[in-house]
Amino acid sequence: MVGSVTYSPDGLLIASASIDGAIRIWNANTFEEAMSPLLGNSEVTSVAFAPNGKSLAFGTAEGAVWVWSILPDQSTSQQLPGHSSTVWSVAFSPNGSFVASASQDKTVCLWSVETGNLHTTLRGHSADVHAVQFSPDGQIAASGSYDTTIRMWRIVSGDFVGQPLRGHTGGIESISFSPDGSRLASSSSDRSIRLWDIETGTRILTLKGHTSDVTSIHFAPSGKALVSAGGDKTVRLWNLALGATEVSSIVLGRHEDRVSSTVFSSNGLYIASASYDESIRIWDAGSDRKVVQPLPAHDSAVTSVAVSVGGTAIVSGSADRSVRIWDVQTGEPNLPSMVGHTQGVSSVCISSDGSLIVSSSWDRTIQLWNALKGERIGEPLQGHNGSVFVVVLSPDDQRLASGSIDGTVRIWNIATEQRACTETLQCGHGVYAVVFSPDGRLLAAGDGDGRIHLWHSQTGQLVCEPLQVHKAEIRSVTFSSDGTQIVSGSDNCTVRIWDVSTRQEVLALKEHTREVHSLAYSPDGRLIASGSADKSIIVWDAQTGASVAKLRGHADAVLSVAFTRNNRSIISGSSDGTIRIWDVNTALSMFFEQEEGLIETMASTGVIDGWFLGPAGELLLWIPTDYRKYLQFKPCTMVIGPRRILVNADSASFHRGENWMTCWNDGVSVRALLGL
Repeated sequence: MVGSVTYSPDGLLIASASIDGAIRIWNANTFEEAMSPLLGNSEVTSVAFAPNGKSLAFGTAEGAVWVWSILPDQSTSQQLPGHSSTVWSVAFSPNGSFVASASQDKTVCLWSVETGNLHTTLRGHSADVHAVQFSPDGQIAASGSYDTTIRMWRIVSGDFVGQPLRGHTGGIESISFSPDGSRLASSSSDRSIRLWDIETGTRILTLKGHTSDVTSIHFAPSGKALVSAGGDKTVRLWNLALGATEVSSIVLGRHEDRVSSTVFSSNGLYIASASYDESIRIWDAGSDRKVVQPLPAHDSAVTSVAVSVGGTAIVSGSADRSVRIWDVQTGEPNLPSMVGHTQGVSSVCISSDGSLIVSSSWDRTIQLWNALKGERIGEPLQGHNGSVFVVVLSPDDQRLASGSIDGTVRIWNIATEQRACTETLQCGHGVYAVVFSPDGRLLAAGDGDGRIHLWHSQTGQLVCEPLQVHKAEIRSVTFSSDGTQIVSGSDNCTVRIWDVSTRQEVLALKEHTREVHSLAYSPDGRLIASGSADKSIIVWDAQTGASVAKLRGHADAVLSVAFTRNNRSIISGSSDGTIRIWDVNTALSMFFEQEEGLIETMASTGVIDGWFLGPAGELLLWIPTDYRKYLQFKPCTMVIGPRRILVNADSASFHRGENWMTCWNDGVSVRALLGL
């Protein structure tokens, strides 16, 4: 069971302590272990980060206190002996000079971090001391005991400050100072939480809601909320901003067993909780009953991707109802998920200056977002009578076009505060694709009957009669960079290129084996990328229509593709819930030069029934089902998902044969490297 959990001061790491004797350090973004566990000789009962984030203090069931450096090149440990029984709680002073420990031996010890010497032993409680915390100014330490009292101590002298705080009818389990140091919260085995005025020592409020002992409490960084957890298996969030006499609370969720510890992240956005059910859970502090999954990526299909003009950020929309922004170089999210739609997000786009994101949803609405803050802008745009499948900004970012299953295209003026719909264009069938021409003068839409509609975007007048270009619904349309051609993709597996002025077909591209969901022209006009339900991306020569590269790696349908503005990368989103970044030049060289290394061979064949195949179709390497969608081979340079799996092999030491035991004994050198 996990007895204690805490965030690092910068919020990037989470430390957890367990009765298995290990302290584990987790990456707070990827939720994977950031380093090897710190292993002790006894059950670890409590853990705390130093203010500089470079070391940890923890207490054990044997009564030891340890300070352990977690710097990769300076891993050191120091034991602070002094207690004669279990240490229930440890805490660093705000300046990092002292460590305080509370013990079953009824004492609180203060230790000098610099020397490791015992500064003073605080005696006065008549039962186990379960909690200790420093005030924000570092002048006072507070301790809570099973003698039902809370005591305040001066750090310098070790003297009492005032009288013990009395009122609980059960043992004190946890205490927490408010960020401004004016209040103290305490929780007890009597199922209650009390708020105290530090200056007067009087009780301000009693909070009741838990049905069992309250094991842990922690103030939010703002001081306006309090999180609590207990033996009733729940994590509860209290709103303290409503006033002294009115306090509301919600149950964020439940563990499968007793919850032993809970804490806010340093930015106040998340809450971590640890439980006897052997798990740590992360919660969104701003959402009722909404657990944040331990993944940095989307929790469902990535339906749409867009790239900022500068090429530094990827915007993605997902069936999990969220919009996210990712750093192209690191694959890390730039901001927390943007959540507001009540159904899946179908399409996203970003303004040319990178300040505005627009998303459409199956919930029939369109939402505008501040791309720098991750906040919603105004109320959702409403008007469509069915799911909105696509949304796109005009080149000048003044207008917005949306297409819906209701068979209409709507044009919105988003430069005004009203953000009014200025035109409603009829298609007759569901609209799955809409795009402005590069100069903004034309607007094209593909419908469910295989037709392309072309309008003058300013007047809404048709340029010509709808073009019957496909025999099945059109999933994607896009203009060439010079605006002279339109390329469309359909459910009949075909990509078609049309001349805008003559309205004649130029080329038909037929290598996909399933419907084409997304298309993108490279900014220089040389290449076209198409993403398909056959799990592949094909790169085409825009002049000849020849396929010049095939990108395989996604484990499910490719729903969206986009080029970066420098023509160097293709971004793809898939039903497998991942985003991939592909190097265009590497993909082209692999296709034309036909590299024959093992990695190149495996990358070109893809995964068939879980197997990578050799040049003659021989079985080389089997990948477990859960890992297949996270594999990364060149030309894929980045996988944004719950994990990334890099497979390395060299021909000299890669042993193959018909007898598995022989291969094993010879020493197979293919390794799967998990994690980031």
